[in-house]
Amino acid sequence: MGGRLRATSMNIRSSIPLVVTSALVIFSPLQEGGTTHVAQMIIRFLILAWAGGALAVSIQHGRLAVPVLSIRYVTLAFLGFAVIATLFSPYAHPSRQWLLTIISYVTFLYLLVSFVNRWEHVYTLTVVIVLMGVGEAVLTILQGLAWNVVRPSGTFFNPNFLAGYLAVSWAILLSVAVYGYRRAAAPPWLSFSPALWWCGVVASLCSLFLAVLFTQSRGGMIVVLVATAFIVMVRYGWKWAGSCLVVLTLCGLLIPTPLRERVLAEHQQNPVSYARWQMWQGALTQMVDHPFGIGLGLYQYTYPRYAFPVEGEIARYGKVAQTPHNDYLQMGVEMGGGAMVVVAIGVLMVGREFRQVLQARLSRRQRSLMLGIGGGGIALLVHAALDSSLRESALAILLVLSVGLMMSAGRLTNHGTAVQHAVPIRSRWAWGIGVAVLLLVVGLDLMRLGMAWMTFDSASRRAVAGETDSAIHGLQSAIAWDPGKSLYHHGLGSVYARVFETSREQEAFRLAHAEFKAAIELNPLDSRLLGLLAQLYVSAAQSPSGLADSLEQRKGWLRAAVRVYERASQLAPFSAPYRYEQARLHWMLGERAEAEQHAKKAERLEPNFLPARALLARLWMDQGQVDDAKHELQEIQSRQDRYKQWNKNSIDQAFLNVDVTALRAAVHEKEVAG
Repeated sequence: MGGRLRATSMNIRSSIPLVVTSALVIFSPLQEGGTTHVAQMIIRFLILAWAGGALAVSIQHGRLAVPVLSIRYVTLAFLGFAVIATLFSPYAHPSRQWLLTIISYVTFLYLLVSFVNRWEHVYTLTVVIVLMGVGEAVLTILQGLAWNVVRPSGTFFNPNFLAGYLAVSWAILLSVAVYGYRRAAAPPWLSFSPALWWCGVVASLCSLFLAVLFTQSRGGMIVVLVATAFIVMVRYGWKWAGSCLVVLTLCGLLIPTPLRERVLAEHQQNPVSYARWQMWQGALTQMVDHPFGIGLGLYQYTYPRYAFPVEGEIARYGKVAQTPHNDYLQMGVEMGGGAMVVVAIGVLMVGREFRQVLQARLSRRQRSLMLGIGGGGIALLVHAALDSSLRESALAILLVLSVGLMMSAGRLTNHGTAVQHAVPIRSRWAWGIGVAVLLLVVGLDLMRLGMAWMTFDSASRRAVAGETDSAIHGLQSAIAWDPGKSLYHHGLGSVYARVFETSREQEAFRLAHAEFKAAIELNPLDSRLLGLLAQLYVSAAQSPSGLADSLEQRKGWLRAAVRVYERASQLAPFSAPYRYEQARLHWMLGERAEAEQHAKKAERLEPNFLPARALLARLWMDQGQVDDAKHELQEIQSRQDRYKQWNKNSIDQAFLNVDVTALRAAVHEKEVAG
């Protein structure tokens, strides 16, 4: 009886890692691909719980066994670059978060390789991957057909990332299909009749392919083709792979599909759609300017210095890229070129190990699954070169899982002779206390960050609803939970600024000023924070509450706003609104030459930024240059007429909406007067 209980306990204990890994695969796509703060907290908690359980078992056994991976030094070097990029980051909070994410993925990799010691584990995890992919495909098709979503995204926030996710399941199923059905090769719990098996595989492949077409993702279709060519090449050779690529490409060009129509429409209607090359050039320039990186997670804040114009758009510099649409270049920008070299070496080493696995003596089922996993991993790596897809937790977890399963297969083909580094545990009490303290500290920190975000999110909704007092209390609580995040100070400062604009209370101004300054001190790279501070100074200059009782006080606030806008323009040199605000403030100060200079800069940067043209027209009128003013008014009318029928976003509306009725009347009066 005692033996059976011990055996049952051992079975349950050995199945826990499989349950946790499956939970990660199942959960990670559900909340916008794992990109939400709540999803990140849960994913990290799952990995932390698994690590804690593994350490507890090791302490019980008196030894900690760490697998010796071929990429251990590469992994250590990559972690080193991440730590350095975090230590020298000008905005520490996002850098620490990304460092924690990277550490979580490395921990997950080691735990996975330590756990997967039977081929049954590989079979189970690949089934979970495929089932999740097919489930996402069915949901995507429903969104497209039943709910009329133009570009369905499943549970992801971005259809392009969904397409990359589906490519992994496609690769596994395609590999299984090209090796065919063998009753002896299937596990007992997956044993079907051949006809039923083929129907299931073909239906699943069709649903996955159709779902990728519905996403209309060009990058997703490319990685599906790459995975297909790789699998066919390994199975049948180069000629078959080339023929398959040609046939699929011709079908894509000739057969009307949502993806084909989008490619044609994007080429004609969306100039920014094919601007990746300019983004990549900007990223390379950043790498040259910052060879040791700018800091983890900071690309979105430094991009405005390297922005490029998109001709044909209303706002030429209106797009702010959160990523360079290439994970490898983003690594280079944020961590330095050395990180890219380390990643390239790691990919080559994993590829060599994968090749050795395929050359080993494997059963038909084992070979089909490993080829599919390898094809899925290649699809993810190629997708990362076309988009910043590995920022999506669901995709990053799939990549780590693919690498871990390939390495585990390599250890399994060595028949248990894989090397492990054993760390003896002599003092179980000391180890137990140390591990418990570490898990408690990390767990509380994860909970703190998650609670801070949920509190901030709730308070932001209350602020939008006009519940000011409740919003302020919530934002203060978020800052108390996580004082290092600039966004929380930004949010609280904005609420105080709105209170000041309506009440003109000096205390509200002081509190808004303090929060904006705190946000800028935490994140000195974000020009938007400086713009908010400058607007607060402008509001103070117009306030009758004692902040600007005299002309000198008013001019003092305006000059302070000018100085802040100058700093903002240095961080975002291609921002026409900042130049315009400087011009407007100089005009209010009576400094016409400076006002004209900045207005002309704004006009050169953004010819469709009509407020700058209106200001120039007013300046020309003040100087008696009626013809120049009339020319600007004609340009304003012409551009408003040109873009009248366009679908305009909020930025485009701000560029074009300007009322020059009074100015036009003044010009007409001057012309009549002669």
